[in-house]
Amino acid sequence: MAIKFYRMLFAALVLLVAGCTIERNVKLDARLPLPPAVNQLPLRIVVYYSPEFVEYTKKSKLIVCGPNGRRDEYDIFFIFPVGAAASDLFDQISKSMFTTVSRSNSLSPSIDNTLPIDGILEPRIVSFNWDTECSNDYLSKATYLATISYVINLYDSPEGRLVASIHVDGRATVKPKLCFTTCKASFGADLAMQEAMAKFMINFYEHPEIKLWILNHRSEAGSPK
Repeated sequence: MAIKFYRMLFAALVLLVAGCTIERNVKLDARLPLPPAVNQLPLRIVVYYSPEFVEYTKKSKLIVCGPNGRRDEYDIFFIFPVGAAASDLFDQISKSMFTTVSRSNSLSPSIDNTLPIDGILEPRIVSFNWDTECSNDYLSKATYLATISYVINLYDSPEGRLVASIHVDGRATVKPKLCFTTCKASFGADLAMQEAMAKFMINFYEHPEIKLWILNHRSEAGSPK
């Protein structure tokens, strides 16, 4: 594995010496292998993804570790389609948490009188970063570090009142795995996103304002019409 890694790196460096800049798209699939084991709340939720969320991408430069932790930069860039992967993951998470989930292209979705909306979820990506960490050993070892930060807003419906904003972060460190064609590896980005969503699910059920919101909507659902 190490020999193959350095052969690919050498090939890339040859191209760079020739004045070429290399850009590669990373294929992200952050969806969980199995749906989360949580009890669905009997509520109707609408999820709103802003264009900025869905189209969020990050272009990160490759850093190669030299002796004694030296960080060498090259014109090799990886492009992470974070927003598209994040929406797929959040679709999976939200559908595991609530019995009825639909998408809306607006924060003010139309309301079906026969099926009133209980709330609207709006995830936002605050930041995403990907970098190389180098050890201080003479033969410096590299690891890739991916971090992501979200804020997920919950709005009551039909008033549109903000119930709560949940801030969650994800972090993952993985060993190097380089590619110079279409990448199948996510370099830790998927793991960071999954960790953040796991925190979201825990924090959602524990948040005081959200607990009260759930209680009120469950009571309304069970009350006589």
